[in-house]
Amino acid sequence: MSTSAGAWESTARGPETDEIRQAVARSISPTALRFFLVWTAVGWGGVGVCAALFFFGTLDFATSSKASLYGISIWLNGWLLAYVANRYASRSKLDLYHDCLVIWLLSYAMTNVLWEIPWVVLSPFIFEGLNSLEDIVAHTETMRSSLFNMYWWVLASFGSVDLRTVNHDSTFYVVELFAFANVASTLCFFHLNRKRSPYRYLIVVLGCGEPIAATFIFSFAEVFGGFENMTGGIADTLLALVWTQYQYFVFPMIFGYLGFRLLRADLRNNQVDEGTSAVADA
Repeated sequence: MSTSAGAWESTARGPETDEIRQAVARSISPTALRFFLVWTAVGWGGVGVCAALFFFGTLDFATSSKASLYGISIWLNGWLLAYVANRYASRSKLDLYHDCLVIWLLSYAMTNVLWEIPWVVLSPFIFEGLNSLEDIVAHTETMRSSLFNMYWWVLASFGSVDLRTVNHDSTFYVVELFAFANVASTLCFFHLNRKRSPYRYLIVVLGCGEPIAATFIFSFAEVFGGFENMTGGIADTLLALVWTQYQYFVFPMIFGYLGFRLLRADLRNNQVDEGTSAVADA
C-alpha cells in the first residue's frame, strides 16, 4: 500500500515540478515585430534598389555597393529605434530587453545567412585573380548579363571597400566562418525560449564575446597590415572597418549585459518557485 501511494505521489508531483522549473514566457511584442518587419523592408528594399540601379546601368559597381553597405549598417541599428519606440509601452523592462535582444539576434543572423555564409561557401570557387577594384569592375558586364549572375554583385559588394572579400585573404575567411556558429546559437536561443528554459539567455551571455573578438581581429588585422587591402580613401576605410563593424563590437557588449540581467531574473524566479514548492511539500 505504501509503495502504491509513493508511486502515485511521484507521478502527481512530476508535472508540477517540471512546470515550476519553466521560466517566464517571453515573446517579441506585436509592436516590436511590426517595427522590425517595416524597418527590414525599408533597409533591404534599399539594397534591392541599389542592385536594380546597377543592373540597369544607372549606378556603377562601386557606388551601388557602397550605398548598400551604408544602408545595411544603418539597418543593423534597428533595435535602438525599437527600444525608443516601445520604451513607454505597457511592457516590463525585462520584456523590453527581450524585444531588443530578439531584433538584434534576427538582424545579425540575417546578415550571416544572406551574405556571410554564401560568401564562405562560394568565394573560394568564383573569385580568381582579383587584386584591385578595377579587377572586380571588369566583371560588370557578366553581373549584368542575367539576374542569376547578380549573385556576383552581392558576394563582391564588400570588395568595393575591402579587397579581402575577393583576394582569398586567409584571416578574413577564417573570421567569417563564425557565421555558422552565430546562426546555430541563434536557433538554439529561440528553441530554448520556446521551451521556456531558464538557461535561454545563457546562450547570449556566453556567445557575446565571439563577435567582439572576431570584429577586433577583422578590423585590426588590416590596421596592423598597413591597410593594404583598402581600395579607397579615408571614407572607404571607415566604411569597411568602422561603420559596417562597430555594431558587431559594441552591441554584443550591450546584449551580454542585458542577457545577464534576463538570465539572473529567470534563475531567481526559478529558485523562488522551487523554494515555494519545497515549503508546500513539507
